[in-house]
Amino acid sequence: MPLVSAAITTYNRARYLPEAIQSVLAQTCRDLEVIVLDDGSTDDTEAVVAPYQDRVRYVRQENQGRSAARNAAVKLSHGELVAFCDSDDRWLPDRLERQIVCIRDRPAIGLVHGQVDLIDPDGRPLPKETEAHRALFSAAHRRPVTYAGYAWDCRCLSSAILVRRDVFDQVGLYDPALLLDDYDFYLRVALEYEIAFLDGAALAQYRLHPDQLPTYELAMGQIQTAEKHIALLDARSDVPEARRARRNFNLMLARSWRILGDRPKARSAALRALRLGAPQALRFAR
Repeated sequence: MPLVSAAITTYNRARYLPEAIQSVLAQTCRDLEVIVLDDGSTDDTEAVVAPYQDRVRYVRQENQGRSAARNAAVKLSHGELVAFCDSDDRWLPDRLERQIVCIRDRPAIGLVHGQVDLIDPDGRPLPKETEAHRALFSAAHRRPVTYAGYAWDCRCLSSAILVRRDVFDQVGLYDPALLLDDYDFYLRVALEYEIAFLDGAALAQYRLHPDQLPTYELAMGQIQTAEKHIALLDARSDVPEARRARRNFNLMLARSWRILGDRPKARSAALRALRLGAPQALRFAR
C-alpha cells in the first residue's frame, strides 16, 4: 500500500497533461502511486499518457464530469493519503513531502493545503497575479479554518490539497449535482476535521488560461453550494457557529446573484444576511 495516491483527473487537456504528470513523478516523496483518470477525452490524451504508463495507472471512463472523475480516482486509490493535481497545473517537487510532515502524526487534521504560484498558459510566472493571490489566501487563513469562515471566504485549490483517504468515508465524495463540487467538499471536511494551511513557499503552480470555469458557472456553483448548506443548517442542530455560517452563506448568495445581475434575489439574500448581523450585506442590497 503506497502512502499517497496522486490523482490527475483530465478531460481534453493533452496540451498541459505531460507537465502535470512529470511534476507528480518528480516528487521528493517516492512512496506514491500515480493515477491518471481520463474523463472521456476526445483529443490525443491517451497517446500523451502512453510514454508514462510504466509509472502511472491510466484509466479511461465515459465523460461524466469533473466530480465523477475525482470520485472514480478516489475509489481507485490505495494510499493512506490522496492528493489531486488538475491536469493543467503543476506540482512543485517538495509539495507532498512538506504536507506529509504537517498531517501524518496529527489525526485531527483531515486536509492540508497551501499557497500556489500563478503561471500563464505557456507556463511562465505571473508575479503580480501571484502576489495578489497569496495575499487573499493569507488573509483567509489568519485564523484557524472553520465551517462558518469557509462559508464566505473559502480559499482552497484542488491541486494543492492532501486529504486522508478515510475522510471521504466520513464526509462523502464530491457531489456531481454541483458545479462547484470542491467548495462543497471543503465545507463538509471543515465540519468534521481540522484543515491546515501552509502559508509559506508555494506547493504548486496554478495555470491561468481561457478554458477555466466561466464566471456564470462559478457564480451558479456558489449559489448551489450555499443553498445546499443552508438546507443542512436547517436540518442539523449541532453545527458550530450556525448563525454565523447562515449569515455568510446568505452573503455568498447575495454576492453571487449580484454578479449574475439578478438584483431582486441579491437584495433578498442581502437582507437575510443583514438580519443575521452582516452590515457589509448593504452593498449587495442596493
